[in-house]
Amino acid sequence: MIENDPDRLPDDLREVDARLQAHKPQVTALELDQLKLRTAARAFRAPTYGRQQLMRSKLVSMLLVLGLAVSGGAAGVIASHDSGKGKSADSSQYKPGKGCGDKNHVHQREDECKKPPK
Repeated sequence: MIENDPDRLPDDLREVDARLQAHKPQVTALELDQLKLRTAARAFRAPTYGRQQLMRSKLVSMLLVLGLAVSGGAAGVIASHDSGKGKSADSSQYKPGKGCGDKNHVHQREDECKKPPK
């Protein structure tokens, strides 16, 4: 511990230092030993996790794994779904129309429409 040197203090703080030194708490050797034993007991005590808390963390982990498995499986089913009956994507999904009813564009096959665009 650092000892106090009152000669190094400015004159206006010497009175404050004297009051602080007079009211400084004193710890006995017995109190220090008890404090050391309490601190050591706390440091070496095993962490207390309740059984309920452990079960809850396991449940959360299992639900997360289950959620990932279900979402991954659903993504795989969606990706492998073939609505084109063996055709390629350009012919099964992207079918250009005749242009019937499209007022913004002129199409080459508009004469095949049953109702001409208005």
